[in-house]
Amino acid sequence: MSLSSTVGEVEPANAPRPSLYTGAVRRRLDPALLVPSRIRGYTQAVGNIAALVVVFVLGSVAHSGWQFVVLFVAAGLALHRLFFPVHDCLHYSLFPTKLENRIFGTLISGLLGTSFDAIRDQHMVHHRDFAMPQDPGAPDYFVRFRSRRHFLGFVLGPLVGTILFTRVGDYLLRAGRTPSASGAGASKKASLAKRLFDYGTLLAIQVGVCALLTRGFRVSELWRYLVFNLLPAITIFLFLVRLRMFLEHGSLNYEVCDYLERKRPTARTIYASRIERVLICGSDFNFHHEHHLYPVVPGWQLPRLHRELVSSGMDPEDVRQTYTQALREIWKNLGPSASG
Repeated sequence: MSLSSTVGEVEPANAPRPSLYTGAVRRRLDPALLVPSRIRGYTQAVGNIAALVVVFVLGSVAHSGWQFVVLFVAAGLALHRLFFPVHDCLHYSLFPTKLENRIFGTLISGLLGTSFDAIRDQHMVHHRDFAMPQDPGAPDYFVRFRSRRHFLGFVLGPLVGTILFTRVGDYLLRAGRTPSASGAGASKKASLAKRLFDYGTLLAIQVGVCALLTRGFRVSELWRYLVFNLLPAITIFLFLVRLRMFLEHGSLNYEVCDYLERKRPTARTIYASRIERVLICGSDFNFHHEHHLYPVVPGWQLPRLHRELVSSGMDPEDVRQTYTQALREIWKNLGPSASG
């Protein structure tokens, strides 16, 4: 079975939904676990936005090859880290009020090249249809490899543009989509106004980024917007999204978990090393098993929830020590004797 034939396959509408978590027991949560932290929220949101701004400021004055390379990678990392605060905004759980979540969610979504409502709608569908081929995130984990070469092509492909047109087109079109949760009853006039607002906000944010990188729209400096914003977004950012998404959801051992065989899907908690917490995850997003069980719990509360779940027993498949360990595991299982 080739790699291309394992991604996004269509199932019959009446196909049974797989059990997401073998042995998982939902229980009533302590109300304290549902309380967001405004201080943590502002720290995460403002801190990650500030980190990206610093990269942009440095990019606007970079003049040597090694600076270009370092800042190119740094921009991709900074863009990826913006996903973590916006993720809690999508669940209205980063800040105590919906307004604060929407304001920062809109700003960060614009920096990522899309609109808040569109990315929120897509993320809610991910939770609803997780482990199903129609999940918007399925292309990043609903796969089965027959060799290490296929695995490398899948993980490293975004760095050379293998998913460029699909993802960039999706991001650009997202802002023009009416969220499914509210779109059915919306008038055409309201829908058009919403699209204009979303695209206008996105354009305004990106114009601001361009002004910062080009020091006031200097024509001779326009290349900096491409090198330190667009290119990192469609290479480093998409690579990190796919790598993290696969290691948190993908099968590491087909004897245990196999999406194509409808066997034991997972959302995996990965404790992560300190370096991995900087490069791959943030805002306690790595406690991903807990998040899928209880999406309304704010990210900063997930470690406590994890400790409570561990005390009552967790399936070993749902936990790994580091992202590196998960990579080594699938690499070993896709050795010369592996077959697809």
